[in-house]
Amino acid sequence: MNASIIEIQSWKRSDKVKKCYTKLFSPMKEGQPTTYMAHILAKVWESKNVSLINIAYAIAICKTFLNPKIEHIQISETVINLKFNNILVSFHNISQIGKLFKC
Repeated sequence: MNASIIEIQSWKRSDKVKKCYTKLFSPMKEGQPTTYMAHILAKVWESKNVSLINIAYAIAICKTFLNPKIEHIQISETVINLKFNNILVSFHNISQIGKLFKC
């Protein structure tokens, strides 16, 4: 199904999408360490043997796709590479990754 640019922009500006975007790194339940992003990653990769590159790429895709400021859903290599590199650099120690996957 192809959506028009107006439909895509309307969807991305919806309260539901904005809420999803702002909650990506929030705990799913108060007092619990598991974030929505960690849950998504755990569903995508059931194995705990996932490379940091794969994790960074998946986070970059989610952040870009749900970002209401980016009015389209087609993601350019330039945009994803910038976000990917920023995320990869932010993984400055392995304990952050361990926290990300606590489910």
